[in-house]
Amino acid sequence: MTTDSQLAAARRKTRRRLGFSAVHLVLYFSFSLNWTPASTAIQSVFGVGSISGSIIMFVLLVLAFIALEFLFLRVERESKA
Repeated sequence: MTTDSQLAAARRKTRRRLGFSAVHLVLYFSFSLNWTPASTAIQSVFGVGSISGSIIMFVLLVLAFIALEFLFLRVERESKA
């Protein structure tokens, strides 16, 4: 690999990581919707249990973060091959 191709690969990887980081930040900040006046539907308890929409949203966000990291790793692995 030449220096130019290494630099291009590093820039490509950096752009991808920044894109994934931007998606992560948007998802992190979406959790702050729980403290806005429009979140009454999210904060209410579902069914007869004690699980609220906020807890469900938190769990779904954690799963989304894990899925995004696996996706990023797969894209990186395929780009190296």
